[in-house]
Amino acid sequence: MDRNFERIVNTYADMLFRIALHYLKNTSDAEDAVQQTFLKIIEKNVHFESFDHEKAWLIKVCTNLCKDSLKSSHRKKTQPLQTDADKIYSDAEDFYIMDHIRTLPHKQKIAIYLFYYENMSVKEIADT
Repeated sequence: MDRNFERIVNTYADMLFRIALHYLKNTSDAEDAVQQTFLKIIEKNVHFESFDHEKAWLIKVCTNLCKDSLKSSHRKKTQPLQTDADKIYSDAEDFYIMDHIRTLPHKQKIAIYLFYYENMSVKEIADT
């Protein structure tokens, strides 16, 4: 499990962080969501059927954790000092596009992000 777990973390950490940051708009919260996602693998002792199943499972767990965080009473009672989500987009065009994507409902927002920024196929996104 150690070598496989290390491979999973190295392969998916950046992608999951960007997804979580996209949802939570705060570096600390996004890092927490990614860490919780990887902890779920250990807690549940998950064995994946394929790399596609692995990727889909991680994305689903991470997005669910982000949604839970957004619904939490703690989050509703606090206000972040700054928003970090825009720091991951280097040029003005990416920033402009992401600004408009953020206005979409969650399901559409994550589908567009996965398609254009993570290069997942429509079938992979639907399966996820």
